Amino acid sequence: MGDVIKRIILGIAGVIVLAAVAYSIVTFLFNSDSSKDDDGPVEIGNVDSIVGLDESTTEATIATTEAKVKDKPSDTSVPAATPANAEADSSTDDNNGGAGQKTPSNIDATTSESDMVDKTAPKFLISNKSITIDKGTQFDIHDYVGYADDVDRDVDLKINGEVDTNTEDAYPITVTLTDDTGKSTNLDVNVNVVASSGSITVEGGGTPTGGETFEKFQEKYKEDNTTLGIDVSRWQNDIDFEKVKAAGCEFVIMRLGGFDDGEHYTDRGYERYIKNAKAAGLKIGIYWHAEEKNEEEVKKSVQYLLKILDGEKLDFPIAYDWEDFLHFEDYGMNIYDINNCYSAFSREIKAAGYDSCNYSSKNFLETVWTNGEQDRIWLAHYTSSTNYAGDYYMWQQTSQGRIDGISTYVDFNVMYNDR
Repeated sequence: MGDVIKRIILGIAGVIVLAAVAYSIVTFLFNSDSSKDDDGPVEIGNVDSIVGLDESTTEATIATTEAKVKDKPSDTSVPAATPANAEADSSTDDNNGGAGQKTPSNIDATTSESDMVDKTAPKFLISNKSITIDKGTQFDIHDYVGYADDVDRDVDLKINGEVDTNTEDAYPITVTLTDDTGKSTNLDVNVNVVASSGSITVEGGGTPTGGETFEKFQEKYKEDNTTLGIDVSRWQNDIDFEKVKAAGCEFVIMRLGGFDDGEHYTDRGYERYIKNAKAAGLKIGIYWHAEEKNEEEVKKSVQYLLKILDGEKLDFPIAYDWEDFLHFEDYGMNIYDINNCYSAFSREIKAAGYDSCNYSSKNFLETVWTNGEQDRIWLAHYTSSTNYAGDYYMWQQTSQGRIDGISTYVDFNVMYNDR
């Protein structure tokens, strides 16, 4: 019996010794210094905002041996560029945002998927209640209407009625839009099939035969609180900016380039326009022709824009110009999505030290854009006196202006210095 007790005691003691040894090993391993410098790669997730990244790059990581794991900041975004006129502080001038503004109160107004609420029926962004087509041609309603829903990205379109394009006549039809929740909107349309006119539409600026002269434009809109100017693209062909300035023009906003059919491009007039406009002593700004459908495309577009801009000093916010509302349904977007695209553009532009603004017509400012960032608005409304009720700092008053130094029609703009 005594031998049995001894064996039990020795067994218990052995277990205790083994447990102690195991505890020491575990303690040693967990108390080792895991906070020392790590010379391995650190991922930076926001590489789309880094200048020089090839457009074909799909990876979202960049390796660096200079960063330390314990010192890795929570925000790893890197500004895409620093403009020549970027300030070191975060000053602002007013609620509309100012050139050089760095810390707007609400630059991230992106709406998440879970927060998208279907509040309204689908809407026609562009509609024609009377359509005229040539006899014998194909009729496609999508050539005449553009539409969207606040949440549904694939709105159902149905036509009640028939159109015989081989017979001249008037054909009444009803176009119905229906979203996923069953909300619907109707549009009554008359389709007129007529004998072929044989006319050919030629795209371009065109030789002015009417419109308004800059002299008359000055008489109507030049005041103590206004500055008058133009906006141009390659359609204005060769421009004599010395003559433009001598005519009384004070600024020019030019198209730097855009995103079209999935590709970035630089307006072929941009380089000479910005060089010659600055040489003539005009204030300058740029706009971006946008057709992005998501935030990642926007980020890559801003990267491209900033690379072409190359730190150029600007006198105006960089304008975002999304116009393809006739084919909006082809982009697979909803109203939240397009506003998120502008929000992304605003964030990226401001991260680079510039300011941004949204250019759009009265119609789309009232039906599409929400301006969650409270950025400046560049209003397009071709009328002698706009009745747009929202805030705007610049008004594109006509697209058929005539000014010395430009052989085509050109847009005239009124900037309000106190807005």
